[in-house]
Amino acid sequence: MIFRLKNKSSFRVLFMLTVISPLAAVISCSNDPYPSGLAGEPIYFGSFSEPPLQLDPAESYWSHEGQVIDQIYEPPVTYHYLKRPYEVIPLTAESLPEPVYFDLKGRKIKKPDPPAEKVGRVEYTIRIKKGIMYQNHPCFARTEDGSFRYHDLTDDDVRGFNQISDFPFSDTRELEAKDYVLQIKRMADPRVVCPIYATLARYIEGYEELHSDLEKVVNEERAQRQAKAGAGYNQERDERERPIKIDYSAFNCPGIQLVDKYTYRISLKRKYPPFIFWLCMHFFGPVPREALDFYEQKAAIDKQFVLNRCPVGTGPYFLQTYKPNEVMILEKNPNYHDDFYPTAGDTEDAERGLLADAEKQIPIIERQILRFEKESIPRWNKFLQGYYDASGIDDNVFDKVIQTNPDTGVGLSSVMTDHGIKLVKYVDTSLFYMAFNMMDDIVGGYSEKQCKLRQAISIAADYNDYIDIFQNGRGILAQGPIPPEIFGYRNGEEGTNPFTDEWDPVRERHKRKSIEEAKKLMTEAGYPDGIGPNGRPLTIYLDHAGANDPDFPVRFRWWRSRFAMLGINLEERGTDNSQFKIKRRKGTWQILISGWLADYPDPENFMFLFYGPNGKVKTGGVNAFNYENDEFDELFKKMETMMNSEKRQEIIDRMINILRHDAPAAWLCHSESYSLYHSWIHNIKPHSMLSNTMKYKRLEPEKRASLQPQWNKPVMWPVILLIVLFLGAIIPTAILHHRREKGAAL
Repeated sequence: MIFRLKNKSSFRVLFMLTVISPLAAVISCSNDPYPSGLAGEPIYFGSFSEPPLQLDPAESYWSHEGQVIDQIYEPPVTYHYLKRPYEVIPLTAESLPEPVYFDLKGRKIKKPDPPAEKVGRVEYTIRIKKGIMYQNHPCFARTEDGSFRYHDLTDDDVRGFNQISDFPFSDTRELEAKDYVLQIKRMADPRVVCPIYATLARYIEGYEELHSDLEKVVNEERAQRQAKAGAGYNQERDERERPIKIDYSAFNCPGIQLVDKYTYRISLKRKYPPFIFWLCMHFFGPVPREALDFYEQKAAIDKQFVLNRCPVGTGPYFLQTYKPNEVMILEKNPNYHDDFYPTAGDTEDAERGLLADAEKQIPIIERQILRFEKESIPRWNKFLQGYYDASGIDDNVFDKVIQTNPDTGVGLSSVMTDHGIKLVKYVDTSLFYMAFNMMDDIVGGYSEKQCKLRQAISIAADYNDYIDIFQNGRGILAQGPIPPEIFGYRNGEEGTNPFTDEWDPVRERHKRKSIEEAKKLMTEAGYPDGIGPNGRPLTIYLDHAGANDPDFPVRFRWWRSRFAMLGINLEERGTDNSQFKIKRRKGTWQILISGWLADYPDPENFMFLFYGPNGKVKTGGVNAFNYENDEFDELFKKMETMMNSEKRQEIIDRMINILRHDAPAAWLCHSESYSLYHSWIHNIKPHSMLSNTMKYKRLEPEKRASLQPQWNKPVMWPVILLIVLFLGAIIPTAILHHRREKGAAL
């Protein structure tokens, strides 16, 4: 190609475009998603792939939302960061609340652990520390005359405001016991979709009656508004413009009592030792009345200034920026109370450097900038470049990151170790299972034949194979509902499910029984070679919400091949998530694959998934299997009221054997998590119960700032090659141009 140049000026312009501009672009080019200079600041840089959309502590039950909520709201007690088994310690409470037992006649029981049948009421009295302050927030701001500055907002007052930080005035106040009482009562409000209400109603004295009283008031107000408005009344629009305000303090509940400014009491109808674990959850964090009043204004609602987007708490961080499809920024709460890094842990914690910051005031990190990254590859690349401080391991890069050595086991590849990246592994307190709908005519039921059909399918679902293929070996084969690190779990050979599994002493792991054993069970169940009594092959339907999941077809083919080994034809019935929830609620599904992550470290948190009165169809509870077994239910009622002991272990063993025989689920796996951290982040110890571990972590930002440029040097050779090619194309033109000008002059 030959270019025609009109004059020297054109030549200079072309030179600038082809040589200088590409060089300048390469030198200035950077994939850093943050402004220059932030790498050297005490800021944690992270990402999230699923936007947290519900930050109301009374309603959120999703783990990715809890990772934000739990850094802002503080329940009265929490877990020790380092100690295992998990140990509950005070957070805002002065001390751990001890249960006080009363007999059926209301007399105090002196015995520390009385039999459950002797207990008529249990009291937990919680006294919070003085001097704990909320984060600064406009809901607390007052004028000079003492009235609230922003509790009578108009549209003009919030014009141009996009974040809570846009309000020019803010203030704080001291945490009081009434804030905890308000939150617990608020969870009984029928307008609040609280996922743990049913559980609390089982235990808290007078809680169901409180719910009924609140529901009555709400319904009466709605009826009056509708009657006054007449035809065309729109309840949703009306309550958005004029929210129904309820003074929760006006409603008495014997199970929730305000004692004084710093003390409140919770009374249970029965003995329930795991209740101390519930008090560690964000559901029991405080919510100030001022926040509700501020957010129940039409002008605030129209700007989406609401509690589930703009939390108000006393925690180590506050949410400074909330753009769930772009970025979230959490800032260190300048009002945060005295809180110190632990001085003791497990025996190896000191050797691992986990006690280097003992007694330091926390949080140590000043700010967290979390960016929304929907795609895994860009997220991974930014981690390798040092722009994100931590990362999981996507399946696409697993083989490049992890190496398995027969002598040393699982470790990092040289690419990772050269970067100083650290690998942290741990088995989650989780359970993945394939559920059978016990109400279904084919896969449900309790006859011996029906149990054997489910046992046979469980054997065919060889999840060791699935773990190796789809999870890169990250997981251990489950033998029942209880995962490791939870009381009741039995490891090794003694924990083997005798109906479906065997112990492999060579590989020291469980393995499924042979397909021949499964086929024998199929014959005993009335389905020889998968053929039913009607002479046709048995067809079973897998219901799921993965219709839009690109990985589902591959995984489904694996499941289908496993069922085919028994002569069973497996079909899939996919829906969206909302329809899937309706199916589960109505019991119109056959089998499905799901999981459960521990809320608290007690076997009751897994066993209640199979407790009859928790049936999904009958009561809307967490028992999605719709499983019912009278013997299991009686043992459950004993087990849930007991402290950990040999006797409790014996009862748990009996319960697990019942579940193994009845097989309402095929026990699949307890997943294993692999996390990667750069060398400049410290104090890392996985904790399955805590979501607010960021306050314990420490950074070396100077190290990060020095390494990032080394890992992101501009690659010059493609540009140089481009320039050479371009010069090779234009030099003949320049020579020709020069000759023409010289010829014209002559």
